[in-house]
Amino acid sequence: MKKIYILTAVVLVSSALAVGIVNAKEVDVTIKRLGGKVGDVFKIAGTVMANALKVKGAAHFEGKISNPKGDVTISDNLRVDGRVYRGTKAGAADSRPFSVNDNMEVVGSLAIGSLATNGVVKTDNLADGAITAAKISDGTVATTDLASQAVTQGVEDENTTVTTTKFGTDYDTAAEIQITTGASTLFCQFSGYGATDTPNHKIAIALILDGAVLLPTYRSATMGDGDGHSILATSDLMNVTAGAHTVRVGWNTSHAGITASMFYNTLDCIELKR
Repeated sequence: MKKIYILTAVVLVSSALAVGIVNAKEVDVTIKRLGGKVGDVFKIAGTVMANALKVKGAAHFEGKISNPKGDVTISDNLRVDGRVYRGTKAGAADSRPFSVNDNMEVVGSLAIGSLATNGVVKTDNLADGAITAAKISDGTVATTDLASQAVTQGVEDENTTVTTTKFGTDYDTAAEIQITTGASTLFCQFSGYGATDTPNHKIAIALILDGAVLLPTYRSATMGDGDGHSILATSDLMNVTAGAHTVRVGWNTSHAGITASMFYNTLDCIELKR
């Protein structure tokens, strides 16, 4: 049997004025199934069009809310008691992330399960091991929030006594370190004291980075007559690329046949991470 619906309406109560103007009150409309009661569910197999629709109570939709001619606009605050997600399933298991196509302001705290590297914070903007679990509440990072060697790392080489007979542009090694860095700056400093076995001859030192002599670090001292020692020290700031580097102190004497000795010399290098 076909379902039959009837429309019961309270007809407009109107009064015609002498000039033909009509005053009308609100129309109450009740839709119900024949033989049923108000509140029964009914279905419309077509399209309902209205300039405005007001619902007093809950509205239940078994499908989508869409505007085939453009975006759907919500002209007031929107309260959602559940979670907002995109796609047929909630959660991050699918390839349909919830997208916000505008700037966003959050009033209150923001909890994030994980932070992607899609322009918010990229891993190459952080030094290796720079911050592990920082808890920042006042705009500063406490020392306890930094991993070991996060800002600097230091390497040292000490030698009690070394000797050389090399001279001219041929250097022996007084101290050497191996260090792996990021794209950063190395500060290296060498100090020691020494003597030659023949008076009036010199000891020369220079820092050598990955086989290249750093001429601004060249220093020399000449032994005078009699006993004594000469103090030698040099330092430099070196911009290095990411990777493994070798820093050594090259040293020699002034002439062939001269033997030079260095005592308690120390080379220290500190990486200043960006």
